[in-house]
Amino acid sequence: MVDVLVGGLGFLGVNIARVLVESGRRVLVTGRRGSEAKRPRIAKTLRDLGVEIKLTDNIEAAFLESLGGDNYYYLVGAVSGGYEAQRRAHVDLLGEALEAASKLGSRLVYTSSIGALGEVVGVKPGSVVYEEEAHLDPFKHRHHSYHEVTKAEGERLVVSRNPQLKGRWCIIRPGLLVGPWGYHLEWKLYKLLLDLRIAPRLGRGLPVVHVLDVAEVALEAGEGFYDGLWLNVVSPYYPDFSDLILEGCRQLSRRCITVPVGWTLAIGSLAPRGSPLALSWNLLRLSYRYSSKHLRERRWRDVEAMVRDFLEWARGGVRP
Repeated sequence: MVDVLVGGLGFLGVNIARVLVESGRRVLVTGRRGSEAKRPRIAKTLRDLGVEIKLTDNIEAAFLESLGGDNYYYLVGAVSGGYEAQRRAHVDLLGEALEAASKLGSRLVYTSSIGALGEVVGVKPGSVVYEEEAHLDPFKHRHHSYHEVTKAEGERLVVSRNPQLKGRWCIIRPGLLVGPWGYHLEWKLYKLLLDLRIAPRLGRGLPVVHVLDVAEVALEAGEGFYDGLWLNVVSPYYPDFSDLILEGCRQLSRRCITVPVGWTLAIGSLAPRGSPLALSWNLLRLSYRYSSKHLRERRWRDVEAMVRDFLEWARGGVRP
């Protein structure tokens, strides 16, 4: 069994690769030339796991098809940039992976985002939101940021290729990833605030999920457990950002102070649609509690484990 992680040289990719390798799978990771130099620690970790890294100038169907994957995990993502740049990451290159998977009769697992749900018409902020019955009905889902718009377009493209894929596909919608290899900007900020011993309180719960929970769902998706489904992959815990920092302070035996900053949320409405702040503002404004009809029996790692695993990794510095 060969699993190909398209765009796997990243936060989610290195964690999925670990889970797949530990389950006995042969894993290939694809990326653009230069991506290995950009993230040398991730590349080394992948190689130490026995993962093969295949670099190319362009991610095209012919190249992906030549890898002979039984499963293609599409992990290419962007949270900032103009519409065209984000559409290329979430839709255009996805089309190349879909073509390769279709020709080989392989399965495709698309890593989307809870942002793809956008605002659900008629559903009040703070409500529990499950997977919709009809996939992203355009009359019921409104999108604000380019990230939300293009992730939704990517999902619709996958669903439209159901005949070619013969139902062998799955869409995963993770929440905010927490855990090892959290080198993204929000976790650099988290580590800085933890060092300063300041815990900003937003007054809103965050839709968090341990990255290894997502990786395990991805493994199950590759085994066909969720064929033809789209999944909200979010833990049942909705901590404030300050709760995450205070948990880190507790684990490090530090005394930290809480500072209310909920008033800053209004600034998010001014963020350009291509900014990651636009996505964050919409998620916090809506404050939905995302749940899944298909993952009811799953036992999720709690906030203590999320913070502990991030801190254990971050001792080496928040660098990819």
